[in-house]
Amino acid sequence: VYKRQVYNFSVMSKKEKSMRIVVVVACLLIQLCVGILYLWSVFNNAVTEHFGWNARSASMVSSFMIFGFVLGNLIGGFLQDKTNPRLISFVGCFMFCLGIFLTSLLTEKTVALIYLTYSGLGGLGCGFAYGCVLSCLQKWFPDNRGFASGLSVSAFGLSTVLFGPVAQTLLNRLGVPHTFMTLAGVFLLATMTACCFVRLPPRVQSVENQNKSAQLAEGLTPLQTMRLFPFWCIALSCFFINATWNIVVPVIKSLGMERGLSESIAVLAVSITGVANAAGRLGMATASDKIGRTNTIIFLAALTAVCAVALIWAQGGFYVTVIALTAFAYGGPSATFPAMTTDISGARFSGTNYGIAMLGLGFSSVVFNWLSGLLVEATGGFSASFILAAATCVPPIILMPVSYTHLRAHETRSNL
Repeated sequence: VYKRQVYNFSVMSKKEKSMRIVVVVACLLIQLCVGILYLWSVFNNAVTEHFGWNARSASMVSSFMIFGFVLGNLIGGFLQDKTNPRLISFVGCFMFCLGIFLTSLLTEKTVALIYLTYSGLGGLGCGFAYGCVLSCLQKWFPDNRGFASGLSVSAFGLSTVLFGPVAQTLLNRLGVPHTFMTLAGVFLLATMTACCFVRLPPRVQSVENQNKSAQLAEGLTPLQTMRLFPFWCIALSCFFINATWNIVVPVIKSLGMERGLSESIAVLAVSITGVANAAGRLGMATASDKIGRTNTIIFLAALTAVCAVALIWAQGGFYVTVIALTAFAYGGPSATFPAMTTDISGARFSGTNYGIAMLGLGFSSVVFNWLSGLLVEATGGFSASFILAAATCVPPIILMPVSYTHLRAHETRSNL
């Protein structure tokens, strides 16, 4: 039985309190920078036109990027559990910036390498940094993991708000290559500076926890975690609940223009999704501390299903509203699942354990974007894709109560 690791902040010195503020600011700055990987909706049309690339190939960049991001979470989480978050954050941010820079060097003949530069190297680096920052902040707020997760990933989501208009302006004035080159330089300077201040809490106190199952969960290794049925409920829910967002995120701008929006309003819609995404990440993760993780995921799955159906016919301003709600519903699980994984497996190997669970998101991004492409080619529109997306919201609604029941039964047996 593992002893629970608790950081006793009630007796923090003034210096330690100041240190926590600095760490939080540094972590949020990193998340804000690497979150630009979700801006492919803005880059999509520009890259397609600049390189004379076909739309379907360009849309898959987002899917492979998310898969690289998820794989980076897994590998980076394992490495930071073995070393420290500062080192892996440095490595991740450098990989991320290098991937963006190498993308600026591509030509019409080498454009397919964008799957390796932007999606592969950039996605992996983003995942390294994202997972380290998330795990680090959870350790600074052990009694409010939902809030810590929400705080971290909301900054990640807000990147589209800040950099969406900036990226569009740069594309219009500088073109595709110089836009990627400029962003790579700015992010390298910002993230390398921020990484210097990433660190774990200096004061760790071992205390006994009266709940035996909580003691056990606090230190579960990845292999032990994967033996838990609720863990697989989380991974499968992650696979299904993100389908709607994975289908729509590459085409928010282009689909919006088809639905009656001007280019400037369509770009604004991308930024609005960033605000909604961040609000969902922070608001729903914090709410999950109060109403429970299971209830939170069920609510968000139901909201996603409603949005998927509405996207079949949404036009103009209503389209923007539905897209915003979809982003909100996507953001909530992104912050709730990490806290839920830590709840059942503990903080000791939280980076690796959540990285494994996030593989569900990676496979979801590839599978459902590919299926959506086939359906669009077959039907000439997105209606069938959004019907599929609505159907994928049903499994999480079933899995979450089953997971909760199984976990409660396990705790009862442990107490006996």
